[in-house]
Amino acid sequence: MNRARIDALQKCFPECVVECVDEHGSFCRKIDVGLLKQTLDSFLSSQGATTCSELYEFTWQGKKAAKLNAVSETTKILSPERKESVFWERTGNIYVEGENLDALKLLRSVFDGKIKVVYIDPPYNTGSDLVYGDDFRVSCKKWKETNNKRLTTVEAWNLSEQGRIHSVWCSMFYSRVIVARELLADDGVMLVSIDDREMGNASKILDEVFGESMHLATFVWETKTGAKGIPPTSMCVKNHEYILAYGKSPSFRFRGERREEAEGFSNPDGDPRGPWKRQYLQRFGQGFQKRNVVDPETGVVYSFETPYTEAKMRRLVQDKRIIFPTEPNRYPVRKEFFSEYSNPDKPVLTSLGLFSTKVGSEELKKLFNGVKVFDYPKPLRLMVELLRKTIGQKGVVLDFFSGSGTTAHAVMTLNAEDGGDRRFICIQRPEKCEPNSAAFKAGFKTVSEIGRERLRLAGRKILEERTDAGRTPDVGFRVYKVMEQPEKS
Repeated sequence: MNRARIDALQKCFPECVVECVDEHGSFCRKIDVGLLKQTLDSFLSSQGATTCSELYEFTWQGKKAAKLNAVSETTKILSPERKESVFWERTGNIYVEGENLDALKLLRSVFDGKIKVVYIDPPYNTGSDLVYGDDFRVSCKKWKETNNKRLTTVEAWNLSEQGRIHSVWCSMFYSRVIVARELLADDGVMLVSIDDREMGNASKILDEVFGESMHLATFVWETKTGAKGIPPTSMCVKNHEYILAYGKSPSFRFRGERREEAEGFSNPDGDPRGPWKRQYLQRFGQGFQKRNVVDPETGVVYSFETPYTEAKMRRLVQDKRIIFPTEPNRYPVRKEFFSEYSNPDKPVLTSLGLFSTKVGSEELKKLFNGVKVFDYPKPLRLMVELLRKTIGQKGVVLDFFSGSGTTAHAVMTLNAEDGGDRRFICIQRPEKCEPNSAAFKAGFKTVSEIGRERLRLAGRKILEERTDAGRTPDVGFRVYKVMEQPEKS
């Protein structure tokens, strides 16, 4: 259990934290689990609480082991690789090669509570892309022999081929999200790219780890505009994916485009409160109660369905915020003043628009001189727009399913465009490239090699295309590899 969790428990239950001596002879703090359980049982009994046999919860085969895996410490270390790095001495960016759960645990000592944006594009669990540790697969026969019992309907599903596939994905995702949340700053956000196959499971897991109230948005983006080729049996072609957004605390705010006073606002009557725009008062067909408002100059009564109370509308009339119609069969409107907007930015829409995956593939192919080194990379402009909406001029962006390195490329691109000082941390397993693939034939043995080379090429291109004499963007990165600790001699 990490230091932050012990601190939290000590704050609530100081009597349950004890000091002891570890195997190295050093003093350390530990939780007296028995005393903690006794304290909680006593509290629940005093509140008249009873144990529930049925709870609202989301579970799967291997969930407990996945949670234990998340809170346990790693024995691995990060080994610096200067030869594979770029501008080691002056860069603030990090590229980690290795198992991402180990890497996340190792980052806790330095980045706990300091990451502004976590973006991940995890395996979509299509049946061939889940290369992470499979500790929870077990045959029905072996499970029955071990547990000496008949299978319930739920257990049979969990141990079926489909059940095992989803359970393994959930365990992989769950443990990593738990650690990632600890790394997030209080005003940070986690973004998860996902499609229909694991959308429901991912949402339930994120609801549990972050809290359902911390679900900020579900973004949708279009991957293509049309359907080509032979249509599927269902005659329905999917052309969108999702990005789930969760905050660590209510303090997070998205960053919209800056409002311009002239855009939709004017001041034709010279109101001393400044530019304003018209807003409807009526809301027909939405179940609101019918209210009355009286024009003080003509005495005409207007009646319509509205979310406002009559008292509220009278105050609007007194404040001269209502414009009454001069033509019959029209309704009053309300003045909304630009000066009263607490946030100068426009709100962010959850429909992000079209970001062609084909364009993303072509961009990467062009960067590698016509060689298709990676399938289905996320479009660079999609990632740039996500960063614009979630992070300011400074902050660390973490991607622990880095793949081809689109997130890191987007950080460098955005810094070059607006002079920002954002940094990235990328983590990628050294997944092997297939021997018959174009990437392997081009000399790349692993996906992590592709990612690092992309960042080198992208960094050079950014520096070559610079036209201003301002601050030079950071296009370097320090490479570390997750390694076993060397044995003591």
